[in-house]
Amino acid sequence: MIARQILIADDDRVFREGLEMVLSDYCDRVLTTGNGPEAIDLAALALPDVALIAPEEMGLESARQIKARWPQTRVVLLSVFDRYLDAALEIGADGYLLKGCPTEELLAAIRRPAGAAETVETRERRVTIGE
Repeated sequence: MIARQILIADDDRVFREGLEMVLSDYCDRVLTTGNGPEAIDLAALALPDVALIAPEEMGLESARQIKARWPQTRVVLLSVFDRYLDAALEIGADGYLLKGCPTEELLAAIRRPAGAAETVETRERRVTIGE
């Protein structure tokens, strides 16, 4: 088990359900929602160990609020684009992954404790998130 509870917030239902299927083998409970405001509500009720949030739409603001209210929750942004990387740094996200990354990379990001440093490499640059 890599985490007790994981929250997934992504507006793409197929992606969300696929990720839930993969992660259900590695944790006790996977909570899912299609939008940011519901992610905040679920985080308040369940206090997940990890929140995987798509930054698009209201996701970035929701990630910021979850990190601010529950700093022990590891917040990892998941996106197709690397354009949200600077925003991830600004809100104090614990990680940033590009959708389509290998499962091992996703699991490693989930295993890292909140606040641990992580290096993110994109086509354009290499950035360290965390400490």
